[in-house]
Amino acid sequence: MDAAAPASAELAALCDALDALAPQALVERLQAEVLRSGGTWHTDTSGLPALRIIALHGITLSDMSYAAAALRWRFAARAAAGGYAGPATEPERRTLQRAWALSVLQHLTPATEAVRASAQALLDRIIHPGLRTIDPPAAVPGQTIAEAAAALSAVAAETEEAA
Repeated sequence: MDAAAPASAELAALCDALDALAPQALVERLQAEVLRSGGTWHTDTSGLPALRIIALHGITLSDMSYAAAALRWRFAARAAAGGYAGPATEPERRTLQRAWALSVLQHLTPATEAVRASAQALLDRIIHPGLRTIDPPAAVPGQTIAEAAAALSAVAAETEEAA
């Protein structure tokens, strides 16, 4: 059974809580969340290779271990919540954010184009903390490349002065 998807803010809050957990604690928290929401959790004690599935809040992911499935679920949930607002200050969370962004950009985690752009911007800010994104000016019919470059330079200069 799969619980209905929570609001984006609730999912983001759950993701923030999950980001602070070590792999085994992450599995235990997701197991508790699945059971709390009326789902079922199948614990396999056979030790044989089997697919572990986590279906929670409208997101279903699987892998060969619950730890791997939990990590993939956390990444998909973060994508469904819209990504991260900005880079974390703690090194462990920055590493997790980097892994999430790379997973999204390499199409390992399902995400919309808006979330992919957000992941790229997050990765850019992690790699280049002083980097500022400038929206290009609207295209003008008949504008040459040189004119477009000059318009972009003017927008960049205005942004730099405003900072």
